[in-house]
Amino acid sequence: MAASSIYSVIHRLVDSGVSFKTPLDPDWTAYSATYNIRLPVTPEIIIIPTTVRHIQEAILCAREHGLKVQARSGGHSYASYSNGGSHGAMIIDLRKLQHVNHDVGHIVVQAGARLGNMAQEIYEGSDRKLALPHGTCAGVGVGGHFTHGGYGPFSRAWGLAMDRIVAMTVVTADGSHVIADRQQNQDLFYWTILLTTELSNKAMRGAADSFGIATSFTLSPVPAPESVLHWSVKISDATKSVERAAHAFQCIQDITRNRLATNRQLGLHLTLASDYFAVEGTFLGTQHDFEDTILASLELFLPEEMNLQEKNNVEIKKLDWLSTLKLLNQDQDISISEEYSEHSNFFAKSVVVPRPGFKKEAITSFFTFLLDQGAHAPVPYFIMLNLYGGHDSQISNNNHDASAYAHRDAFWVAQLYGYVDNDKVFPSEGLDFINGLANSMTKHLPRYGAYLNYTDPSLTREEAHKLYYGEELYENLKLLKQKWDPDNVFANPQSI
Repeated sequence: MAASSIYSVIHRLVDSGVSFKTPLDPDWTAYSATYNIRLPVTPEIIIIPTTVRHIQEAILCAREHGLKVQARSGGHSYASYSNGGSHGAMIIDLRKLQHVNHDVGHIVVQAGARLGNMAQEIYEGSDRKLALPHGTCAGVGVGGHFTHGGYGPFSRAWGLAMDRIVAMTVVTADGSHVIADRQQNQDLFYWTILLTTELSNKAMRGAADSFGIATSFTLSPVPAPESVLHWSVKISDATKSVERAAHAFQCIQDITRNRLATNRQLGLHLTLASDYFAVEGTFLGTQHDFEDTILASLELFLPEEMNLQEKNNVEIKKLDWLSTLKLLNQDQDISISEEYSEHSNFFAKSVVVPRPGFKKEAITSFFTFLLDQGAHAPVPYFIMLNLYGGHDSQISNNNHDASAYAHRDAFWVAQLYGYVDNDKVFPSEGLDFINGLANSMTKHLPRYGAYLNYTDPSLTREEAHKLYYGEELYENLKLLKQKWDPDNVFANPQSI
């Protein structure tokens, strides 16, 4: 942007009483650094609103001066889209909007809140009676997490985070502040605010970065469990051969389909490497029930030579709610300060595997690549396969038409993540390795998708739209984009 134009932007913002940061500020680097330092992106200006009016004024200013706009809630975008995704954007940094309020039957959370702080305030503010499903990283902001899915270890029991959204307030591309509600209650015009079902259902819940800035969420909480079982089973000999690994995986997949062994109380994921195979998760029932169902099924169906009964291979912990959240947050405190700043140097991909799950050829192909190439990988890595489907999953049972989230039929969602130290250059061989892991799965899948909260910057816009939304949903979103943001104010390299 030309110097004269940025001065005009600054002048208007000052006149409107809007706080902001520019490269002239001494703390600019702290505000403008990306979470993924592999992908540095420099905004033109960063807005620090303390009120909704500040956001409205900033968006009107951006429209006038041709700036693209993106929100930053926690700033954890894998592709640096919370910095715009490309240089020169206006970023709306929501760090000053973090209040959590208890309403009758609902929780109202501002969009800049961090998951850890929100969870703690909901639980403690309700006398330890209420909770929500959400992800495990306490520093993630609710804005991006909720509006693009919001999977977590209790989602099979309670749905995705977005499924708990009753309403949200949104600043749209014309600077309006609207209530987006999934109930068709057009009589609420006494708010002097527009109520629109389609904005909530088909845009802000699943594709918000293309449609507006969510400023708050009204949420329907669930009763907090008195205790949670956190469990882990290491299948120590599974990686001795491709055949063993594939067989172990198939056994686990079959167990999750079995209504006698699995219900919504189970949260499950696999953690894999060339020399590591573990299945772990959470359980909302008693230890007796867990041992009689999941553990008994693993012991029954996995071959004896995999040494399931070997000492230290099975670990079960009974924890209260906040202790569970801390353990899931890599055993770190879930209270996050406003100054929180975390950075990583990585490349990640996701693969959404729809029902009925992996066929034998796909999982054999994956383990063939993993046990061969993973043994001498060019970068450190981790692989997680999160169970979305299986018997009684409340992710699958939610209304498929209630949001712009395309993967209600997901059985597994794989996250493939390579990383290096922050002071090193991520090598091209690392990109090839992670891409190879993904390809070893997808080349044997008749259809698959990708999860938007694990944004993959290597995808073209067209590839991203197909994998994140699917063709039919994307066509609907294009029509809504023309209605709500015809000038493409809200944009990043993969936006609608």
